[in-house]
Amino acid sequence: MANHKVIQMHGKTFYWASKFMDKKLIEPIYAIYEMCREIDDMVDENNNLDAKKEIEKLKKNLSIITLKKRFNCLKKIGKKKFPRNEYLKEFILGQESDIEFKQPKSINELLKYCYRVAGVVGLMVCDAVEIKDKNMKYFAIDLGIGMQLINIIRDIKEDAENKRVYIPVNLIGQVDPDDVLNNQQVIKKIDIEKKKILKIAENYFNSANYAIRFLPNNISTCFGLASKLYQAIGIKILKKEKSYIEGRVYLNNFEKIFITLSYYLNSKKEFNYHPVHNNMLHLPIKNSPSVDG
Repeated sequence: MANHKVIQMHGKTFYWASKFMDKKLIEPIYAIYEMCREIDDMVDENNNLDAKKEIEKLKKNLSIITLKKRFNCLKKIGKKKFPRNEYLKEFILGQESDIEFKQPKSINELLKYCYRVAGVVGLMVCDAVEIKDKNMKYFAIDLGIGMQLINIIRDIKEDAENKRVYIPVNLIGQVDPDDVLNNQQVIKKIDIEKKKILKIAENYFNSANYAIRFLPNNISTCFGLASKLYQAIGIKILKKEKSYIEGRVYLNNFEKIFITLSYYLNSKKEFNYHPVHNNMLHLPIKNSPSVDG
């Protein structure tokens, strides 16, 4: 069984939303989150050489038997709900790019990274809750990308302290992490340009929200609420006009309760299934697994 404390500690926003999903459905999602967190920690908590060794060891055998031995949280997930190799490989590619990190050159490069570390997690979750519709999976990718873009903007300071700058070169130029923390000109530039990324995130959330209303009730509330909560973080960052250097923006419990109640009062279920995906959103990640276009 997955350790709920892992997601409770590292994924507080989704953990809040997950309370509105049936326990049997949420367990495999917690397990997937815990596995992804463990892989992420391999990279973040080791030096580059050790991280490379750990990742290479993982890549050599991605069979269900081997993964269940490696990750205790996966032991109770059946074959039908188990993370697919093609998604795991993409996720690992995203983690590898963090080992010898280079500032992304463009928004498209950043979106490719977001697909690998979060979009494919959305695809894994689709399998975990047995969403089989290929079209619906496009929107799951969008939700993952939107969430990751919010994480990146929220964590600019923390990432720079870890020697990583995710804001693309074509927005702020090639910058050193120390400048992100100490150079006032760079700080002002990032505070301006981060708004562009938040607006891009909004496009991905809007796409995901459009499709979530077509999902069955037993899963739509969790994903719909998670999307609204993450969107609210982005909106709060924009409204506060607070520099990232002053610390991360988060939602307090009162705000979470207000958004939750608003979601319940305003969400509308759709039964006439006709979600059409905007494949322009997937141009930066074309030719990737389960991508539109």
